[in-house]
Amino acid sequence: MARWLASGLVPLLFLLSFVFTPSIAYACSCAPPPAPEEALEQAEAVFAGTVSAVTPTKYGTDVQFQVGNTWKGVNKSEVLVVTGRGDADCGFVFQTGSEYLVYAHPDTYYSESGGLATNICTRTALLSDATDDLHAIGPGTPITAFPLKPEENQAAGFLEKQENVWMIGLFVAIAAVFVAYRSYAKRTRP
Repeated sequence: MARWLASGLVPLLFLLSFVFTPSIAYACSCAPPPAPEEALEQAEAVFAGTVSAVTPTKYGTDVQFQVGNTWKGVNKSEVLVVTGRGDADCGFVFQTGSEYLVYAHPDTYYSESGGLATNICTRTALLSDATDDLHAIGPGTPITAFPLKPEENQAAGFLEKQENVWMIGLFVAIAAVFVAYRSYAKRTRP
């Protein structure tokens, strides 16, 4: 009986070991990033900026930057870049108030809206750690070198502001009532 128990128990334990094994954990795996010049050429946008906001989203993290210098793809003082959450999705962990050199590509993974994305597989790094990149790709162009378009630079016109539209409508209605009253008063005078 002990022999039967031992010969049956060993295969049973062996089979159960497959059932109760830990599940497979997936980790981010990246090829080494290209040289800075090649990374600049391949990227959709390259800029240096300070993180002003980090917001978790359904699929990743939205990171708002105040742009200082740009090399390509960005000509505004603010830009939104998405990344993963920093787990197996290769997301880059950004800290609010820190300055980064960002290599961004079209987003096809982290959000539904598209835009720009980056991750740990790019050359994105703290600006203080990117001296080799800055030496290779140059100083960039200060964002102030890109003047705003006139429609972005000026406040919305008088007629474009909603509260002014209501005031104009009210003025027209009062004028119409006044004209109608004057017309009525002229016809009813003896």
